Amino acid sequence: MALSHVMNIISNSGLVAAGTGSGSGGGGGNLDSQTVTVGSYQQNNAGGSGAPSSATVYEGRFVYNTVNTYGSISDGTSNVYSGAAIEAVRYSWTTVYGTSNLWLVITGNNANSGWTTLTIGSTAYLRTNAFYAYDSGIFPNASAWYWNLSSDTTGANSPFGADGTTTTCVFT
Repeated sequence: MALSHVMNIISNSGLVAAGTGSGSGGGGGNLDSQTVTVGSYQQNNAGGSGAPSSATVYEGRFVYNTVNTYGSISDGTSNVYSGAAIEAVRYSWTTVYGTSNLWLVITGNNANSGWTTLTIGSTAYLRTNAFYAYDSGIFPNASAWYWNLSSDTTGANSPFGADGTTTTCVFT
C-alpha cells in the first residue's frame, strides 16, 4: 500500500515535504518502518525565583533508562544500523515556555548518515536539520538526533497520536 505525505514547509523547524513509499523494512524506497504505540510522561516543574510553574510533556516511545519509560515500538530494531535498538522516538513540549523538540536515540556509535528523512505519521524531519551526538551525557553509548522545533505549549504540533494509539515512523 502506498504511503503518501503532503505537508507545508515550516521555516527553521526541520520539517520538509516527504515523498512516497510503500511496505516496511526497506520496500518502496523505505529503509525502515516502525510502529510506535504512543505513551506519555509528564514532568512537573515547580518554578521559583520568579519563574512560573510549568510541565514538560513527553510522548512517543522512550525506554533508554528504567525511569520514565513509556510507549512501545515494533520491532524496535534499526534496519539502517544493523539491528541496533531504537531506544527513543519522542516529542516533548513545555506548557509555559513553548519549547518543543524531537529525539531519536539508537544504541551504539552510528554514523550520522544512511537515511535522509524520518517521517512520523504525516510529519517529516530531515536528518541534516537535526543536532547529532554520540555518547552525550544524556544518552551514553548511543547515537542521538535532536530537532529543536517551533514553539508549542499544548502539544498541537506533536507528530504522534493520543496515548495508546499507533503511529508509523518511516526512514527514507
